[in-house]
Amino acid sequence: MRTFLLLSLLILGGQVSYGTHLLGGYIQVKPIAGSSLTYEVTATLYLNEREGATAADNMNGILLCFGDGQTQTVTRQSRLLVSNREISVNTYRMNHTYAGPGTYSVTTSLQNRTPSVNIPNSATQQESLTLRTTFLTNTTPNQTPALALTTASFQIAANQRTTLSLQAKDAEGDSLVYALTRPLTINTNDPCSFRSIGSYQFPNDLTRQGTFKLASRTGELTWDMPTQLGYFSVAITVSEYRNGVLLSQTIEEIPLIVVDKPGTPGVLPPYEPALEGALVTALSNYKDEDVSFTVFPNPVDDRLQVVVQTSQPSTVSLRLVDANGRELHRLAFNRVARQHEQVIGMGSLAQGVYLIHATIDGRSMVRKIIKK
Repeated sequence: MRTFLLLSLLILGGQVSYGTHLLGGYIQVKPIAGSSLTYEVTATLYLNEREGATAADNMNGILLCFGDGQTQTVTRQSRLLVSNREISVNTYRMNHTYAGPGTYSVTTSLQNRTPSVNIPNSATQQESLTLRTTFLTNTTPNQTPALALTTASFQIAANQRTTLSLQAKDAEGDSLVYALTRPLTINTNDPCSFRSIGSYQFPNDLTRQGTFKLASRTGELTWDMPTQLGYFSVAITVSEYRNGVLLSQTIEEIPLIVVDKPGTPGVLPPYEPALEGALVTALSNYKDEDVSFTVFPNPVDDRLQVVVQTSQPSTVSLRLVDANGRELHRLAFNRVARQHEQVIGMGSLAQGVYLIHATIDGRSMVRKIIKK
């Protein structure tokens, strides 16, 4: 079910220079038939074969952290040259068995990230490139989405509006929500830890010009419009939901290179800060028959009813956020009870995807809401 849409990236000699070879990538996991705890883990890396061919030649193995305290060096399974042999799509694959159900984050951290304009001092104070996928293992088989790279060029024109499709494919037909995020890097010297790059700026925030948006439901990325030449790093999250329950979140990093191209310059729209989504560090890794978390109607037009029922008296708090992680409503019930109800007015909100987070005695559950 895996489909690789190849990265088409033309690097113009003499205009843009790269000293390193890592362009981006992502990690996918999918269950092995007959086992609910054994998964095939595949890391896909995009490498610069023009300036970094020697380094790419030597990347025969990478270290994977499986999120359960185990690590292993994984060998390269394939190396596909594209874009006139200037870019390669590399896959590293192996199986891993977990001890029990739970939430796990598979990560890899690699040195020699390509310096980018929107990561200050990245040419001299280089951050590692870290990829991460967080997923839930339980009795229901699920594979994380296969992320897509548009077949259109990732070399984009300055002073012209750019639209790219980053829509992923999900084998089970689960709902996918897209959001912008900051690229990850290693935290201290622990190869299995990670943090967001604090100095990172979204491309339009760097120049404070135009807009940079990712459609939460379609994965369409629009930059209106780039005004500065150079290499830009872009990271997105793809969150996977089934029946309103969050199953996984994948981080993908891709390159965008802004160059001069023929064409009529567009009209630069007013500056709007890019909206950053929320990173997931834990999922609801339990199945509690004694907890019922219900939201209705869904899709909703105006009034959303939220009901939490538990077999034992519990404390509950609720948060409503949009697809970009902005908190719109928060309520903490002041009493311990077996049932908590709340009506949330949705009439003034725009159409789209929203998330209701319920914290029940310290445990977290999520439901996806569609606003009509």
